[in-house]
Amino acid sequence: MDTSTTSRSLTIRLPRDVYAEAQSVAKRRNTSLNTLLREGLAIRLREEEFAELYAAFGEVGREEDCDVEFALHAQAEVVLREE
Repeated sequence: MDTSTTSRSLTIRLPRDVYAEAQSVAKRRNTSLNTLLREGLAIRLREEEFAELYAAFGEVGREEDCDVEFALHAQAEVVLREE
């Protein structure tokens, strides 16, 4: 994650049990709660992007006269990028 860009502050409210567990995980990983939450959010955003791309490729494939062969290379790049 690129931390060289300007950061923004955000206040969130967590249930006490979630907060306590997150603090525990951060401590075990020897990192800050802030870093743990940023990393978790980054993972979730990548998952969302993947889901949107998957749905878009599915829509293209449902069209009767559509030839999706051209998109296989691009889709492979997205999948390999995630690994």
